[in-house]
Parts: sequence; C-alpha cells; structure tokens
Amino acid sequence: MPLITISGDPLLSQMQTLGFGFNARAGMEVGALETRLIDRYPAAFSAYRKLCHSGRIKPGAIWIWRESRPYLAFLVIRESAQGSTRLRFLEAAMMALARDYRLYGLESLALTPLGSREEWPLLKPVVEYWLSACPLPVTLYEQYMPGVAGEDSR
Repeated sequence: MPLITISGDPLLSQMQTLGFGFNARAGMEVGALETRLIDRYPAAFSAYRKLCHSGRIKPGAIWIWRESRPYLAFLVIRESAQGSTRLRFLEAAMMALARDYRLYGLESLALTPLGSREEWPLLKPVVEYWLSACPLPVTLYEQYMPGVAGEDSR
C-alpha cells in the first residue's frame, strides 16, 4: 500500500493508531505537537515513563498504548530528549512496524513528523523505504499544522 504524505494535524486523523517519535528516557519533548500529546494523554506518558525508568524500553523499540482512541505508538528513535534522532533506531522501529504491524494489532497508522526539521531530509527515506511496500495503510504527516484536518480526517 502506498505511503500517503500530507500536511495537517495528526491529532485530527481518523486512522486507528497515531505514531510519533519519542525518547528512551521519557524526557520531556519540547515541540508543539509533543506538548499537545502529553497534555492530551497524560496516563499514556506516565505509563511509558515508568517502563523507561524500569529499563524495559530501549532505543529502536515500539510501545503501543491501547487505552485511547487513537492508539498511541511510541517509536523510540532517540536515547534522550536532548539527543538527536539516530538512523539505526529509526530503522529498527520502521522495520518492526513493517514486519510486525499485525502482531501489534495495527490496522492503520498516522505518523507524525519524526525528528527535527533539520533531520527530516535524512529520516524520510528510511520511513519511505520500510513503510511504502507494507500493506498497512500509513499517512505521514510531513508538516504539522495545528487544527488543520488532513486528507485522512475528512
């Protein structure tokens, strides 16, 4: 299934799961989207933080919170909130998504912008490589625009 790239607010998506990049130490992310996610889903971030502090979350992993609609897919692509996104962590997470999405119970995925604006040109080809041939319907929100419904929201 082709990977669809759009602009808009992934929090308005109609996809079953919302995936976003996060760090393995559960440190506070400072972007506008990350702040909105933390404010909207505090229980998910609290549970994630506990798992990180117990050492059960490693870079390159995926952790799914199924207690909300949409499900939340934490893609662990950084070691800490201050660190940069590592290609090897992103590739491990994308490979796991492409290979194991059925095991995770995923039917569709809205993926938020991963990494910083400066990192994105290096990260996007990895996402496209692993997810463009995957049968999982994936909408990639390349540009975050708060309050603007993307094509998968209509």
